[in-house]
Amino acid sequence: MTKSIHIGAIATFYIVALMLRLITLFVGNKYPELREHYAFQLSTGLGPIVGAFVAMAIFKRKTEYTLVGKSVWKSVATITVPCVVFGIIGGLDTGILCLLAFVYGLLEEYGWRGYLQYELRELPVWQYVLIITVMWFLWHLDLGHRNMLGFFPLLLFASWGIGKVASDTHSLLFCAAFHGIVNFSKRGLLSDTTYLVAFICVIIFWIVIWYSRHLQHTKEGLHQREHQERIAHRQPVAEEQIKQYAINCFP
Repeated sequence: MTKSIHIGAIATFYIVALMLRLITLFVGNKYPELREHYAFQLSTGLGPIVGAFVAMAIFKRKTEYTLVGKSVWKSVATITVPCVVFGIIGGLDTGILCLLAFVYGLLEEYGWRGYLQYELRELPVWQYVLIITVMWFLWHLDLGHRNMLGFFPLLLFASWGIGKVASDTHSLLFCAAFHGIVNFSKRGLLSDTTYLVAFICVIIFWIVIWYSRHLQHTKEGLHQREHQERIAHRQPVAEEQIKQYAINCFP
């Protein structure tokens, strides 16, 4: 671990996240009827965001990852466009359901990406992705109805993918949207062709607004580098021709 990583802050974050998770699970098991209420479902994701706030307050830790990151309008569009699209397809209730999925995603992502990934940012990517995946996996172990063996690879991919979104855009709303739309898609909506097409279009929309300019800059950078390499290759040849000309003119 590097000196900039505060083990005490990470431990505090995780203990708070686990405690709140266990409390909501205990309440849910004692009063099963609560599980059908959206407010209770949202409360199960409070652990990471509360843990992050507590750790950051006690140990004076900071993060550069914010709600809107590098672009306000892109972050807002990332959240609003899918809610509107799914609302048009499935009605107001479906649009609200999509928004609630994003809200839940934000509760988790503020902790896992907003705090923990930023805390571990100086580690190699594969290391912090693996650390976050293991912690995230253990946080979910209480969900006995899941196929946990299949769940770990999913979390590993999500830790890398959403982590990439966080490091590229610094937008926690974008991270929450990716997290949320996966949860939203689990409701069986993708078996409907209309929803499936809308889902794919939303993902493409996100990639276009966030990464099209980045890809253009990368392409321009490659062209500029190739141009510089051609110039550098020609320069020695030109110098050699000048030397040969001078020898021929002034033997």
